[in-house]
Amino acid sequence: MTATAPAPAHRCDLVMKGGITSGVVYPRAVVALSRKYRFENIGGTSAGAIAAVVTAAAEYGRMTGGFAKVEALPQDLSKTLLEKFQPTPHLAPLFGLALAALSGKPLALLRALLQGYPLAAAGAALPGVVIAVLAVAPNGPTDWGFLVLGILLTIAGILIGPMLVAKRQIERYLPLQDYGLCTGLTQPGQSGPALTNWLCTTIDDVAGLALGEGPLTIGQLKARGINVQTVTTDITTRRPYALPMGNNLHAFHEDEFRRLFPGEVVDHMIKHSRQVPPDWGDLSGKLHYFQSDDLPLVVLARMSLSFPGLITAVPLYRIDYTLERLNPAQKTRRCLFSDGGISSNFPVHFFDRFLPQTPTFGIALAAYDIARTRVGAEDDRITLPTAPDGAGRLLPTQNFKGVTGFVMALFDSAKDWQDSLQSVLTGYRERIVTVALKPEEGGMNLDMPASVIDILTDLGAQAGETVLDEFDLKEHRWRRFLTELPLIEDLLISYARHWDAPEPGPEDLSYPELLADASNRKAYALKEATLRQQVLQRAERLAELGRILTADPMPSGLASALPLRRARLRVVANMDDAVARPATVAGAKIEPNPDNR
Repeated sequence: MTATAPAPAHRCDLVMKGGITSGVVYPRAVVALSRKYRFENIGGTSAGAIAAVVTAAAEYGRMTGGFAKVEALPQDLSKTLLEKFQPTPHLAPLFGLALAALSGKPLALLRALLQGYPLAAAGAALPGVVIAVLAVAPNGPTDWGFLVLGILLTIAGILIGPMLVAKRQIERYLPLQDYGLCTGLTQPGQSGPALTNWLCTTIDDVAGLALGEGPLTIGQLKARGINVQTVTTDITTRRPYALPMGNNLHAFHEDEFRRLFPGEVVDHMIKHSRQVPPDWGDLSGKLHYFQSDDLPLVVLARMSLSFPGLITAVPLYRIDYTLERLNPAQKTRRCLFSDGGISSNFPVHFFDRFLPQTPTFGIALAAYDIARTRVGAEDDRITLPTAPDGAGRLLPTQNFKGVTGFVMALFDSAKDWQDSLQSVLTGYRERIVTVALKPEEGGMNLDMPASVIDILTDLGAQAGETVLDEFDLKEHRWRRFLTELPLIEDLLISYARHWDAPEPGPEDLSYPELLADASNRKAYALKEATLRQQVLQRAERLAELGRILTADPMPSGLASALPLRRARLRVVANMDDAVARPATVAGAKIEPNPDNR
């Protein structure tokens, strides 16, 4: 593909899973897909969010070699991956300790304690050293009891002293930095850019923007028919958000954002936003409305990749209207937005629609298990269940060991069950390619050697080629049609049954009677007879469809020939709080049925 290659005739959407350093899988997978497809909607979480915004930038800069630049990214990352995670200087010892702990090597942990906290180790060991020295005084016999005691106290001091200081840093200083060792910005004394600086530069470069023309924004993407979405988690209100948000309830503090984003990004945001009114309280002079069509892409990625403990959460402010007893200025609350993977690590439902005309591909990550490979294909780490035999319909079992494994299994079950069940539905699983990673690959392995990174990028290229070779759009659309048809029937039949139900009780009204009495409702009362008549007509049309389907139920032979009904339609809340637009169905989606009914 040359730098000036025209956009392909085929279109697709793409969603990528979170996985910290596992994101090095994505660049060459995206490049492979770009040869056949033009990306219209791109989404992801955490590391997948970084891949999403870079992919969107490459699509924006397709005519200037955007995807060629993406293909070259793994070479840079193989040399500088660890460098992207730069702790603030006063928390650098804690960062070194965390890296050593992740390695699982006791000697590495001891070395990190001594190198990171030498004064604490020396101070805590000093009493033991003094006792040991006195026990071997040259003018008298050696007191072996005190000598052993001194040695033991010295060893204990070397270990306990640094651990106490580290504990104090975790309890006192980590909260002050919003629960992350790294802010994302380049720190003093570092030779290369940190994650956010690198990402900001990379986005603009891949998009073909000259120096000073950035940052690339969602408004610029929309102008070229490109949409990008990421997931973040507001741990203050305990809910996920899709970015960009569909409301304008939040505000950012310009001083706090300057500690998290390059100056040109914050300057752009201030220029293209309004200050909040004075009723937000004393901070109103520093607070600016967050939502904007000119929101830089780097903000969408950084708010999604805020891995707890490693990368600081991103603060926004909003008014909590539930605090009824407080005056308006006291209702302003600081909200922390952490990693999107806490709530939705693989938002495969992004960009979903009934009877799709184009595919929404997903790139997922899983743990490698040789027992799941075919004999003679132990090195095959790419899975795309397109076969018609129901392959990929069941989730794999995942064993765990010890208390830590048990806790992580609980955590993963709570946050991933919806994404996991969604990914094995008919009409979904055959468009999700999965890359299996070994324990030393991706995840929290921040210091992966270049050879491992090369393996992961090659796996990404294989994943992209697998989709190009094996995915069949006609087959996918056929499966989606057969899956959705009975779901819509079930919904209409249920609707008609409840619409036509007699009065539930002496004081209640049936739904038609409830509508006839709509002018007396407290909320959303339809005072005009014309409005009541329009609603009645539309409700009756739906009910009539349900009655027809009820009178002519699906033949058992046809029902058994269709895919298993492992999903259902229901109304769910939108992550982005977007307001429903005319002629759209907001908040309705196909979701897995946990009961498999």
